[in-house]
Amino acid sequence: FFQSLGVESAEHRTVMNLLDIMQPRLLADDPWSGRYKIPWDDPEFSRRMLKEHLNQDHDLASRRQETIKRHIQWIHQRMLAGRPSLLLDLGCGPGLYLNGLAALGHGGRGIDFSPASIAYARQNQAPGDSCEFVQEDLRTASFGQGYDLAMMIFGEINVFSPRECAGILAKAQAALKPGGRLFLEAHTYQVVRGMGQAENTWYKAEAGLFSDQPHLCLVENHWSQEHQASLQFFHVIDPVTGRTKTHRSTTKAWTDDDYRRLLSEAGFTDLAQHPDWPGRSDAFLVWSARRS
Repeated sequence: FFQSLGVESAEHRTVMNLLDIMQPRLLADDPWSGRYKIPWDDPEFSRRMLKEHLNQDHDLASRRQETIKRHIQWIHQRMLAGRPSLLLDLGCGPGLYLNGLAALGHGGRGIDFSPASIAYARQNQAPGDSCEFVQEDLRTASFGQGYDLAMMIFGEINVFSPRECAGILAKAQAALKPGGRLFLEAHTYQVVRGMGQAENTWYKAEAGLFSDQPHLCLVENHWSQEHQASLQFFHVIDPVTGRTKTHRSTTKAWTDDDYRRLLSEAGFTDLAQHPDWPGRSDAFLVWSARRS
């Protein structure tokens, strides 16, 4: 009726969008094709994400400061033996770890996709510290060389495709000094599979990660057995205009043996897990490895 009059109402757009969302979804042959990640590099999304990184009510983006301080001390003692070292922080976010380690005498480089996070990290550097923060994509960034430790925490490795994971780890291995170490905190297979097998859900918000305005978000979950990956779709509906924007997030599940193979093929040796990582949960595996 509205189309016959050449008019499109917000209600009509909402109905059409919801009908599109409700259609059975055919998963792509390659779940990492197209825009498979939430737009961390979009300036407005990045600004909203920074608020979540700094939020002390949850651990969904970055952990709370109390936990981060314990992690920093653990890395300082267990990975670096308390000696001033050069660090490479891959997916550094707002620099909470690297700036904390710089206060203990370390230096290095943090690389992240998010403009707001990198700006925050730079603004919160102590005068005279020897860290730099770079806004680049880990898949294409140059890491440099001569690091004592490369670290990638909070499941960052799982957001990349298998080919991209291999490339990032190979670059990290080449960036380390001989004998330098990798510190990797990765999601367990079970938690990633659980993400894809979870019930679909929804929530409403006055403002949040996906919009500064009131909105409704429908969360659709899928598990790809073929690719061993979870796919999540976030359908964000503007109740005023009726427009819907969909974001996709693909997360790769790796078994313990998969991680061992991935690290070994990247040229790492002396693989070890660390159950003494402070606050370790069943959601994560904590690995270290060495460049031989």
